[in-house]
Amino acid sequence: MRGVLNVQGQGQPPAWNGASIIGDVDVKKSLPILIAGAVVLVIGFLMLKPSDENPASTTTAASTATAPVTTTATAPKATNAETVVIKNGEPVGGIAKLSYKQGSTVRLTVTTDGAETEVHVHGYDIEETAAPGAPAKFVFKAKNTGRFEVEAHPATQIARLDVVP
Repeated sequence: MRGVLNVQGQGQPPAWNGASIIGDVDVKKSLPILIAGAVVLVIGFLMLKPSDENPASTTTAASTATAPVTTTATAPKATNAETVVIKNGEPVGGIAKLSYKQGSTVRLTVTTDGAETEVHVHGYDIEETAAPGAPAKFVFKAKNTGRFEVEAHPATQIARLDVVP
């Protein structure tokens, strides 16, 4: 039943019977339509949102306000050496993002301006010592796929190594 406007009499405000202005709405019919619309919106959002995970793409470490970017990594490669510079205990330019294809050779040099530090590649259990004037040099086959931290001990992540199939 649609809303009906009843006039009580002269000088009396109109009475309203409480029905919707747009008419009767059948909730049982409209609820599945609303749910379907919400599902379509969620699926559309998930399909169109930008992805943070793309290890094979070209990436560059972000720069900080105090230091220029000196660490750059590109898509999988086999011959170019990467260099991570540690200054005041932190990686210059932020955590380096390194990406290699499985089976290629990883070549990584780590320099430091501070005290002697152990540099460890997680997932490969390789450790080298870096000191001022004596960089740590890593050369190894990228056998294990996945994402691995490169860490200056005791616990400062200096690089992220992605090995893709």
